[in-house]
Amino acid sequence: MKMSNERNMLLASFADYLILEKGVSENSRLAYCSDINRFTEYLCVNRISLTGFTSDDLRAYFESRSSEGVTGQSILRFYSSINCFVRFERLEGLREDDPMIELERPKSRRDLPKVMSEETVVAFLEAPDLGCHTGLRDRAMFELLYATGMRVSELCNLKFEDMHLSERYMLIKGKGDRQRVIPITDAACYWVEKYLRLRRPEKDPDSLSPYVFLSNKSPDGAKPMTRIAFWYRVKSYASQIGISSSPSPHTFRHAFATHMLNHDADLRSLQMMLGHSSLTTTQIYTHVALARMHEVYDKTHPKA
Repeated sequence: MKMSNERNMLLASFADYLILEKGVSENSRLAYCSDINRFTEYLCVNRISLTGFTSDDLRAYFESRSSEGVTGQSILRFYSSINCFVRFERLEGLREDDPMIELERPKSRRDLPKVMSEETVVAFLEAPDLGCHTGLRDRAMFELLYATGMRVSELCNLKFEDMHLSERYMLIKGKGDRQRVIPITDAACYWVEKYLRLRRPEKDPDSLSPYVFLSNKSPDGAKPMTRIAFWYRVKSYASQIGISSSPSPHTFRHAFATHMLNHDADLRSLQMMLGHSSLTTTQIYTHVALARMHEVYDKTHPKA
C-alpha cells in the first residue's frame, strides 16, 4: 500500500513537471505519463525502488519490453520518457545518481511506413454516405487530410480562423507551436464548403463553435471531432472497402507525402508542408517512393 501511494504521488508530480517545467503539449504529456506509468508498475511488481532503480534494472526492463515484441521507435520513445523521468527525480532531489549514463541509447531505426495506393485513397474518399452529417463530414475530412498531409490532431483542432478557402490555403500550428502554410486542392475546398453549407448547421445552428469539424455524438452542444473518434471512422471505412489491416494514425499523411514524391515534389517543399523540423525526417518518404518504383520496375521490365 505504501509503495502504491508513493507511486501515485510520484506520477502526479511528474505530470505537473511536464506541464509547468517542460511545457509539453497535451499529447506529449499523455505519452510520457503512459510510458512512466507502465515503467513504475514494472518497478512495483518487481519490488524495485521508484527512486533507486539502477542501470541493471533499466536493462532488464528494456529486455522485458523487447521480449513483448516492442522494437524500433517505440523502444527509443521509452528510453526518452525514462530519461525525462530520471531528470525529474534528480531535479526534485529524489536521487543524486543518473542510471541512464551507463545505458547505450537505442539506435534510431525508422520502419518504412505502409502507404496506401492512389486507388485505395480514392476508395476511402468515395466510401462515406453523403446523405447524412457524418458521411459528408467524413468525406470533407478525408479530402482535407489527403490534400494537405496534416496530422489528425491538427485536423480535429482545425478552427475557422485557420482556413482561407477563397485563397486555397491553411495556416496550421503544429508541433512546438511552429506555424506553416499548406495549400489546399480545389476538391478539398469543394467538399469542406459543401459540409459547412449543408450539414454542419445541423450540429451548430448558431455557429457558436470555432471548430470546423464537429462530433456527431455530443449531447451537450457542438463539440469538435476527437482523434480517437476519427480513427474509429477510418477503421470502419477500411472494413467497408475491404482493407484487412488496420490503418495507422498517419495513413493519409503517409499517402500524401509518398504520392507527392511520386509526382515529382521536391523534399524541401514537402518538409515545409508536413511541418518537419528536420529534412532527415522527410527523407524517409524517398525510401518509400523508391521501394514502390523498384516494385513497379520488377513487375514490368522484361529483363527484371
